[in-house]
Amino acid sequence: MSSADGDGYGSGWWPALRADLRDRWRGERARANARRGYLLPPRGEGKVIWFKAGASRESVLLTCELLGALRERRIDVRLALTFEYDYADIIEPRVRGLRKIGLGYGPGDRPAAVTRVMQRLEPFGLILVDTQPYAHLLDVAARAGTHLAAFNTVPSGTGVEAAYPCDAAQARAWLDAGTAQYVAEPTDPLALFVEAQADTTLRSLAAVGQGELKLWWWHGPIIAAGDFVRHWRSSPLATDGVLFVSSDEGDVSAVADLNVSRWDRGALPAGNVVAVDDLRWIAAVASAIDAGHLQSAARRTGWQALAGNSAISFGPGVAIAAPHDEVVKLGDAEAVLREWQTLHSEPVEARRRGDAGRRRFWEERRRAQKVMDEFLQRAFDW
Repeated sequence: MSSADGDGYGSGWWPALRADLRDRWRGERARANARRGYLLPPRGEGKVIWFKAGASRESVLLTCELLGALRERRIDVRLALTFEYDYADIIEPRVRGLRKIGLGYGPGDRPAAVTRVMQRLEPFGLILVDTQPYAHLLDVAARAGTHLAAFNTVPSGTGVEAAYPCDAAQARAWLDAGTAQYVAEPTDPLALFVEAQADTTLRSLAAVGQGELKLWWWHGPIIAAGDFVRHWRSSPLATDGVLFVSSDEGDVSAVADLNVSRWDRGALPAGNVVAVDDLRWIAAVASAIDAGHLQSAARRTGWQALAGNSAISFGPGVAIAAPHDEVVKLGDAEAVLREWQTLHSEPVEARRRGDAGRRRFWEERRRAQKVMDEFLQRAFDW
């Protein structure tokens, strides 16, 4: 989900009013009030560092992880976390038990809202995380002498102390704009927050008593899932294989024979299609398959796929930061199935491809940790 002025978080007065009325009608008064800048500062003593997330799940995940990492380095400050959508399954386990923090919906970029929230929070540091660089907020913060950092965020007209781009294109945009005093090495920090250790338990359970059962995985848009499943069912791969299907967009159960959340851990018959209706299973699937294809994928899903040590191909539009040299891009279902049939008969090549992808994942993870450490030191020195 992307942030948009239609959600009332931009500077337009009509979208803000419309979103305010909609939220109040739905009983979401807290979101409506926060959009107008009525935020409460975190309890306790100390200066405030404000982490401002956007609308997407990945933005909120990354913000929570950054906040938690900074809390380990600095216990003297209060930390504020704001977001545009409340993903409780992401937020609650990551902030539980942390002291001197406040969290909730964030403000829109209307001048009155920005002035109000800056007066209430009085942040000495503002960190934008994978969100829109709203002009009014940045201008007011800069005039107040607030430390400004942008993490995985595109540049704006207002200067920032440091920018941490997620890929080479974003880094070039910052360098071309010239509005950051420091531009870090581009790297995707989401590589730090995936399961790094391969676990093949799923394979051993699914294939018990069936010899050389093959496991395949397709991930992509819900609207395309049914078409791919039909192609796979009519291919030779269905005679000795099981297909896992998933989507970042939601539930794909309608195209499957079984939901993984209801699987009894017994052998899976060849020809079955299993919906990964709980994305917490993605790591296990990525580690168990013979090969997989991501027609579209969130960045975190892409890194989790590479971490699984299986042969992975990607749709043309999937962006993995600084893709490794052996990345395979495939367009349609027929191309994917041809690739899988090749890997079916060449398991050594499949293993080689899996090893290459996992090396790429670890390269990114090491770079991301280096950049993360630099960012935390910067915030520590404020």
